[in-house]
Amino acid sequence: MKQYTHAWLAMMAIKRLEKVEIPETINVSGKPTPLARDAKLLVRLFKNYRDFVVKGAWYPDHVLADNAGDYSHSLKHTPFLAGEKPQFFKLPDTMEVYQAMKAHSPIYKNKIPYLVVKGNLPDRCDAMAHTIVDNFKIQYHEEKGNPILPSSTHMALRFFMLSHYLADAHMPLHCDARSLGTIHAVFEEEWEKQIKNSYHIDIDNERFFYNPEGYPLALDTMTHLIKAVEEKVITRPFNYSWGNASGTREYAQAIGQYSYMLAQEMVPESVGNATSMTQYKKSEAYAHFEEYSAMLMADAVDSIARAWLHVWVRYRNWGPDHALVNAAAEEKKKAKKAKETEETSTAEG
Repeated sequence: MKQYTHAWLAMMAIKRLEKVEIPETINVSGKPTPLARDAKLLVRLFKNYRDFVVKGAWYPDHVLADNAGDYSHSLKHTPFLAGEKPQFFKLPDTMEVYQAMKAHSPIYKNKIPYLVVKGNLPDRCDAMAHTIVDNFKIQYHEEKGNPILPSSTHMALRFFMLSHYLADAHMPLHCDARSLGTIHAVFEEEWEKQIKNSYHIDIDNERFFYNPEGYPLALDTMTHLIKAVEEKVITRPFNYSWGNASGTREYAQAIGQYSYMLAQEMVPESVGNATSMTQYKKSEAYAHFEEYSAMLMADAVDSIARAWLHVWVRYRNWGPDHALVNAAAEEKKKAKKAKETEETSTAEG
């Protein structure tokens, strides 16, 4: 995906965390986790630094440049008919590509064996998640003004970078080992064009113009595809679960499985490596291009919001919330001791 597509997906994830109803869940200790409160605090952080979303979400391509050789931004699958039948991950039921591929993909229905031949995208997602929590711990631990203290701008940047890798997992051609570089570029150029035709963008300063709520300011020409994704962002129920994945790494791996299946649907062998959108539009596969694009983009927004919130809750449960619980317990202990001392003194008197 291209620069403003990545940035827009991140902005839509912030919007989703603010606008959708987020239910409480039960943590590993059996206690309720107030996710709505945590999401509100996270949105507040993002809104203070949203001018950095375009640069931050593009940092993995523009600065880290770890996408050479289809490596850290990809998880390339290929058929391997001599292999064992695969076990596919379960994703949250709200994920649209997951539901569509379960219903329609021959790979899923027939459990066609495959190999992952290139790419460490799940590891990159997991590493980014860990470094965000680690840097928050350093920020919490060190005194203000300490030169090793990560700034809040730096933390927002890291969240936006994580969104890039997660979005790439949802791009079907990042997960298919066929040589489809040309049609890959055609898809990404089409999505980027639709973003630029839908919003006021300050290209010179690499930022969106904002509406009064702080989100990208829409043009009257907003495309049907972009409208569809905007609608899904605020109406799809929020599911905090990873499915049956155990965390960020397995979740990205699961996304890759269904993105691979979708690649086979969007670019069947009959399409080949189309050289332009005009050529692609002549294929039967094009009839579902907008439908599948809306599904995968809305899923990407959902995944970004889910992963961000998991990372933030991990930190909150370690840091501020944990400290407040300990402080409250200490105060309660002191009060109890003071009461016992007072009662002892009264009895002796």
